[in-house]
Amino acid sequence: MKVYLIGAGPGDPGLITLKAVRTIPACDAVVYDDLIPREILGLARAGARKIYVGKRAGRKYMKQPEINELLLGLAREGLTVARLKGGDPCIFGRGGEEALFLKEHGVSVEIIPGITSAIAGPVSAGIPPTHRGMAASVRFVTAHEDPGKGSGFLDWGLLARDTGTLVFLMGASRIGSIAEKLMGEGMRGDMPCALVQDATLPTQRQVITTLERMGEEGEAHGIGSPCIVVVGEVASLSTALFSQKDQPLKGRTVLLTRPAHLASESASLFARAGATVSLYPLLEIAPLPFDLPDLATVDMTIFTSQNAVPLFMDKLLASGLDARALAGGEIFCIGPKTKDALLGYGIRADGMASEFRAEGIMDMLKGRDLAGKRVCLPRAKGARTYLADALKDKGAVVEEIFVYETVLPGEANGEDFLACLEGADTVVFTSPSGVRHALMLLNGATEHLKGRTLVAIGPVTAAAMERSGVPANLTAEEYTDAGIIEKLKGA
Repeated sequence: MKVYLIGAGPGDPGLITLKAVRTIPACDAVVYDDLIPREILGLARAGARKIYVGKRAGRKYMKQPEINELLLGLAREGLTVARLKGGDPCIFGRGGEEALFLKEHGVSVEIIPGITSAIAGPVSAGIPPTHRGMAASVRFVTAHEDPGKGSGFLDWGLLARDTGTLVFLMGASRIGSIAEKLMGEGMRGDMPCALVQDATLPTQRQVITTLERMGEEGEAHGIGSPCIVVVGEVASLSTALFSQKDQPLKGRTVLLTRPAHLASESASLFARAGATVSLYPLLEIAPLPFDLPDLATVDMTIFTSQNAVPLFMDKLLASGLDARALAGGEIFCIGPKTKDALLGYGIRADGMASEFRAEGIMDMLKGRDLAGKRVCLPRAKGARTYLADALKDKGAVVEEIFVYETVLPGEANGEDFLACLEGADTVVFTSPSGVRHALMLLNGATEHLKGRTLVAIGPVTAAAMERSGVPANLTAEEYTDAGIIEKLKGA
């Protein structure tokens, strides 16, 4: 039995640590606070228990002693537990309390640090908490220590005299009180300040102001929780350092529906473009049993999907053969991902379609005499028959080999999918199967998809969306993730 106290980072799912990413899937139970991104919860393995213990103003919540007992109970069941906390577990996260309680009761505990919003909040607004010539120190302060009460841990006189940067966490409801207390102890009213709401998220807003105007500016701009309050000369640097020019998708929340094994790379591309990415795989690759053709008689092998390459090649290797068995014929593919998958097996394609769909293959073969040519076509069961039909029309002898089919992931359910949709303004579909499975989970209720930007990776997927009653708002001109991002830039 072991409990991991894990910092989930400040909000942006991309800011969780690699150690946390590697640890969460190994746990039997996940106990999580409020504001933990769904993408991070999605790291939990299928079947892991997920228990919400968040605290939110105005709602009933589990008190800290109850959380302690919950963690102890799970550990005593022999479970490995991930205790997910926003930011860092030990920066106003009561991680130390939980660790000591568990240790006192004989439970092994490991703390995995996280990026605290006390750092990420200012930095995301272009404010370095320390800066030569401005601030040689930074002090983290909890705003839950009510500035209006007469006793407590905070020495407001000391804070007012601090020559470094003050960063107040959980300060949304006390912005005006913080300002009054600091000025009452002698801090000058024109001290630069910043209010950062939803730090690192697409909804992030920041207000750069002064101490004397901080309260009224926060109210005027409707600054709410969660909010970081920065007080100090460094706040004046925000205008110079904060920029969105390199993040054209900043402000968008994009739901990607790719298979899980392809989602990570896609998510990284969208995140680097500034989007907050949510993942909900709507299909997975289910291998099918198949027999290899007599490759010595094959004139041409065409791979239409990167998913088909490893399944076909692994079968080849398991049969005691290798890439040399394909040397007697030409090899063609659709798309750079499929080309790269072939290169991974030491195979350089003789040609790649310039248009990344089956029609592109036929354009590439235009003018060639295909009569009597034997073509091996490893592909997905249930996919379009266009390529096989077009090759046969040209007189080719086509051997279709169904190496996989796309199925709805076993853990997919309508409730979770709806929850993901609610937090997304953009939904990306990369296959007709994904469209079909989405409507299965929604019981055909297309209204849940409407009102969002629906994006198709290419015309085949766009056509499937049209037939399903959820036409694409945008269709990528280049049928790749990069093409989708480029299309979204101008939307």
